[in-house]
Formats: sequence, structure tokens, C-alpha cells
Amino acid sequence: MKPRLSVIVVAYDMPRQALHTLYSLSTAYQTGVSADDYEVILVENRSARVMDADAIARLSGNFRYILRDEPGVSPAAAINVAAREARADFLCLMIDGARIVTPGVVRYALEAFAITRDALVVAPGYHLGEHEQQFHATRGYTEEKEQALLEDISWKSDGYRLFEISCLSGANPRGWFHPFMECNCLFLPRRVWDDIGGADERFDLPGGGAINLALYRRAASHPDSRLFVLPGEGSFHQLHGGVTTSEIPGREELLGRILEQLNQLLGEPYRAPSLEPTLLGRVPASAFPFLGHSVERGVHRKKNCAKTGEPMYAEEFLKRRRLPPAPVSE
Repeated sequence: MKPRLSVIVVAYDMPRQALHTLYSLSTAYQTGVSADDYEVILVENRSARVMDADAIARLSGNFRYILRDEPGVSPAAAINVAAREARADFLCLMIDGARIVTPGVVRYALEAFAITRDALVVAPGYHLGEHEQQFHATRGYTEEKEQALLEDISWKSDGYRLFEISCLSGANPRGWFHPFMECNCLFLPRRVWDDIGGADERFDLPGGGAINLALYRRAASHPDSRLFVLPGEGSFHQLHGGVTTSEIPGREELLGRILEQLNQLLGEPYRAPSLEPTLLGRVPASAFPFLGHSVERGVHRKKNCAKTGEPMYAEEFLKRRRLPPAPVSE
């Protein structure tokens, strides 16, 4: 039977964290779905620490593992390899393999696609720990402390407790009613993926640079995309020495190069897509603080927009009037 959804995960030099991610995508953890509903394709770019293929094979569900040699430092080619292997009409992109997801993401994404085949589904992003992880060294946050936090909440038994040990990521610090900068657990129709040309392999900086922002921008700007946000679900970033999520020497200079490349390849300065979200799914009590924060910041934004006379969701405003989106250079 052909799966309805293909989940693409890309990993490099993070065997423990990526195995956590894969477990969170297994049928032992995801609720309300079966192995026939979705497949998970892990593409790992070879490093000195590759994953244990037997451990992946023991996971419950529909998993495929591709180990490849990548001469560059970007995951872009790996994303496209996985997309070509995917069998479903809908895709989920998890370019950073170090993200644990909550137990309802697959179920609610499939429900969104049942509502409309034009759904673009976002699971909001969080960082494990009290602060964003690019400050981990200054604040004494380590992989060992993170592992202890995960063990304390027994996340494999109740993934919604991840909200208790996390903070919002810099991609959506003001919550769900502000435009998202990017999404690290993004669901979209294959048709949209094909229309935007897949992953642009010119994003060749370490970690792919800002390829995640570009993919989200292009998918959200597609004239048919309708944004769904899963307020009670999320993807939780694990510390692993990532390019932009670690406190490393030269980080600011690298971020400058990443932004410069992003704007060059987009053909315009980057801006977060301003689409009005449809909220879908239950919100567990552990996520209430983030719900409250999102509402508070959303009300504040509404007041500011009223003062300036600008629509809260400018691109949604244009789409509803069937005007073309801003041009994007290829």
C-alpha cells in the first residue's frame, strides 16, 4: 500500500540525537496513525559517527535508511535524494535530524491534508533547555544536562512533557500568531515541492546555510498554500554542535554570510511569510504557557497593525484577492 505521507529526515554526525528523532516518528510513539499511513526516509551524510543501522531497523514503523557520501557541507543534495525516493503525495521536511517531535504531528498533518490538499502544515519549533541553544556554553548547558532532562520527564512515555523543559526557538519567538521565519518540521504537498524546484543545491554553506528559510518562504509563497499551525505539537531541537544553534567562534561572521547568500539566491531581502494560520489539534496543558504567550503577543501585534493600517497577514490579504505573490528569482 502506498503511504499517504513521506517524512524526510537528514542527519550528519549526530547518531544519538537522530535516533531520538526517529523514535519520535515511530508507530510506538506517534498516536492515531499506523505504519501504512506514512514512511520515514532517513538520509545520513557519512561522518566519523554514523548511525547504527540495526537500531533503526528495530524501530516500529516504515523506515528506510540511506547512507551516502557527501563531498560538500550542505544537506541540500541529501534532501533531494530523499524526495526522489519518497512514495507519497505529501512530504514532511526535517532537514535537521536532531529534532524530537510530539506524538500527534503525523496524525494532525494528515488531518490537515484531509481538509485540503493545499495544506502547508507547521509544527512550531522549540529548543530543549531554558534558553536557546546558541547560548549553551555561556549558560552551562551541555548534552549531558540535556540527556538528564529528557530522562527526568520520560519523554518516550509522554512526549508532550517536552514542553515543560523547552523554550520557543528564534524562528517563532513571539508565538503562533506572528509570521514564522522557518519551520523544521514542515508538511507540504509533493506538487508544491515540485513547483518550487525542491531544495536549491546552491545553498552550499555549512549546514546548508539558510536553505530551511528559503524552502519555507517558497512553499508559503506558493499561490495555493494554506497555512495550518499545530499549536499543541512541536519539534524540539537537541544540542548537537549545529552550525547556527551552537555558541562557536566566528558565529556572527558566518550568520552574515548565510544571510547574504539567502538574499542573493532569493533575489530579494528575506522576509517571513505573513500567512494567517488555521490552528488545528488539541493543546495539552503542558503547552498552555506557550498558548498564553502567543495570544498576548498576537493581541499586541493586532494593535500595532491597527495603528499603521497594515493587514496582520499581508500575503494572505493578497492571496484572497487572487493577486500574484512577490516574484522570486530562481
